[in-house]
Amino acid sequence: MYTYIEQAPAACRAILDARDERVGGLVQLFCSHPYRRLHIVASGSSYNIAMTMRDFLQEALSIEVTVGWPMSYTLYDHLQPDDTFVLCLSQSGKSTNTIAAVEKAVEQGNTVAVLTCNASAPIDVAGGNVFEYGSGTDDYYVGKGFPSSCTFLALFGIMAASARGTLDDDARDALIGALSTEIDGMVGAFEAARAFCAAHIRELVQARRIMTVGIGGGYGLALEGALKLNEMTGIAANAYEMEEFVHGPTYEIRKDHVIMLVDLGGPGHGRMMQLAQALHLLTDHVFVITTSEGHDGSALKLPPVCERNSETAADAGSGLGAIRAIIPFQTAAEAICSELDMLSYNLVNFDFEQKMKTKA
Repeated sequence: MYTYIEQAPAACRAILDARDERVGGLVQLFCSHPYRRLHIVASGSSYNIAMTMRDFLQEALSIEVTVGWPMSYTLYDHLQPDDTFVLCLSQSGKSTNTIAAVEKAVEQGNTVAVLTCNASAPIDVAGGNVFEYGSGTDDYYVGKGFPSSCTFLALFGIMAASARGTLDDDARDALIGALSTEIDGMVGAFEAARAFCAAHIRELVQARRIMTVGIGGGYGLALEGALKLNEMTGIAANAYEMEEFVHGPTYEIRKDHVIMLVDLGGPGHGRMMQLAQALHLLTDHVFVITTSEGHDGSALKLPPVCERNSETAADAGSGLGAIRAIIPFQTAAEAICSELDMLSYNLVNFDFEQKMKTKA
């Protein structure tokens, strides 16, 4: 995983620098019609990427943005209005459920675009308009794929909003500058995450349960954090939306549970600070991954996002911190595996995966 975390800044930078070539085709397709809704269909890490960037896209594009799972879309949620642009995400381009969703969307007559790391994968023949992220195909655990896909979606939102006139030139340039700053900060975030995990490795390794919590884009990060901890370490980990977390799940917290909160600032910041303080009544193992000020010594504080040059950019840009804020979760998963000298791939699942195929 560390190799891909180290490669991620260069992958994100390459997408940013070649944005007209890399993202322009998707922007042109989206702007060919005055779509009023964007429905994203994705599974696994791709779903988490979509949830992380949903609020940013909605703010920038000024349209409703929804996210759903491929099987739910294929069986139940495919009756989308004609003015809906359907965007299907699959890192590998081999996910059988997403391929089926693309075919269903084409059958329904919606405009369908596909984002993948491999445009020549089986999803290419499902009938959608296929675009490559540009992060490569060698990243099994999406270590560089997650931030680079977020970078791609951020640029899509910025460029499409500019083309549609919902983002003025100053706001567009401010957001691109902010995105560039976030990419520049990824190396420092990795260094801070490694130091943080080294200082708290015993708590992470001995955790009987890890619960991740976020709101807005931070909820998408919490989902990906729990997924990485699940699939790499085998530790029980679950993700929760901030307010839902205090409506039941907190009752199961025990002293040997680790709670990891994500605070990207924005309107949920005050409530997240309150939650972080209150959780110390239930367990001593409460950590906050944050781009905001005000948290105590148990927080991994990433530098705040840079100031925006317009109010619109300030509102939309708060989600860009996700590009760096995913790194502590990725680092923690690898640090636990390294400390326990274990393979991240759980071999006992091999027979199950042969029965329940998920890749074409």
